[in-house]
Amino acid sequence: MRYSPRMPGSVMPGAGAYPQVPQAQTVAANSQILGYLGRALSLEFSAGQHYLAQASLAKFRQEIAYAENFVILANEEFQHANLITDRMVAQGALPAGSILRPAGPATNMVEALRSCEEREVALIQLYSEASQYCANFGAHEDLMLFNRLLEEEQSQLMRVQTWLDEYYRSLTMQQQPHRSFV
Repeated sequence: MRYSPRMPGSVMPGAGAYPQVPQAQTVAANSQILGYLGRALSLEFSAGQHYLAQASLAKFRQEIAYAENFVILANEEFQHANLITDRMVAQGALPAGSILRPAGPATNMVEALRSCEEREVALIQLYSEASQYCANFGAHEDLMLFNRLLEEEQSQLMRVQTWLDEYYRSLTMQQQPHRSFV
């Protein structure tokens, strides 16, 4: 069967039918920025791996809602890793190999959430430093990426802290004695 523009239901793909891939940068990549991207990739993969481990531990403790939240966090970190890899490739580089920090054990939800809080703070510190460098260096596209990642990590940290507050409140509610007016 051959294509005919008069064929019922036939549609020619337009320019928007195919994803646009950013063109590779033609200027030499800045080694400092590539260093930030490489460290960010390692931290994002480490955080994603840690959150998946916390999800599994939470499932074993029958804390299913927290397990689901950890999986969501892990997926967000892997999306960040995807953005970072895209940026590296746009600068003509490939990830050199990430060094992952091992997932830490947690015997209860407070330990799990505190360990996640620590991972988020490390990412926030890196993105703050990287954003400052890119602003000073005039690397606009890198600055936009690091600022976006910084905002998303700050949002994730706030979520983790909210879950921790909710967990403490639920413990307080469970420990209050039942009072009777009789």
